[in-house]
Amino acid sequence: MADVLKLVDDLSRLTVLESAELARLLKEKWKPPKVSQVDIKNDLPHWPDEVIELWLFYLANRADTGWPPPDPLGSHPWAYILGFRPLSWWREVTWKREKVDCGLANLCRATRAIAVDMLEKKAAKTLDEVTTARFKKASDYILKNREFEMPPVAVRLPDGLSILDGNHCITAFCGLQQAPDGFLEQYGFQKPMPEQELWIGTHSRGEVPLDYAPDI
Repeated sequence: MADVLKLVDDLSRLTVLESAELARLLKEKWKPPKVSQVDIKNDLPHWPDEVIELWLFYLANRADTGWPPPDPLGSHPWAYILGFRPLSWWREVTWKREKVDCGLANLCRATRAIAVDMLEKKAAKTLDEVTTARFKKASDYILKNREFEMPPVAVRLPDGLSILDGNHCITAFCGLQQAPDGFLEQYGFQKPMPEQELWIGTHSRGEVPLDYAPDI
């Protein structure tokens, strides 16, 4: 409570102009998103709300995307997010929560490369501030609970799991899995369970995205 009282005291010292500027900045920061989850759900009515929230909601509200994705996709940012498959293709994808082995060897080439790169940069202490915070949040939760806080969103490619959303989580998991035997135990922790719950998307015709550049 002392911190709150100090904040109130500090705010009371603002001039009228400073107060007006603060109000403007707060309004800008907390304004409602341009694209709602309902907007996305209207175009993907059979998709689980959680998949929309975890994967598409943030992306749809980026300055360079918006909603819905254009058709044809062309070179629009959505083309890379959606694996060069139009929204009509994604409407035929169904989602199921499954427990699968999320080890590094079971990831597709692109996702595995992201995980390895992130782990190498973490070891070299060259991760940017945002990535470090997201990685730490995921690691801390997995350490305490041995499972993911939220299931990442993925599809199966011929060479393994492609993570559409949740690369920080998957990378933190792989890093903890690779810890030497006994290392985590000396601090009162255990390695995460190999099988973790994911949202797995499957197309009605067994097709997969043509190319995929995951958002990390």
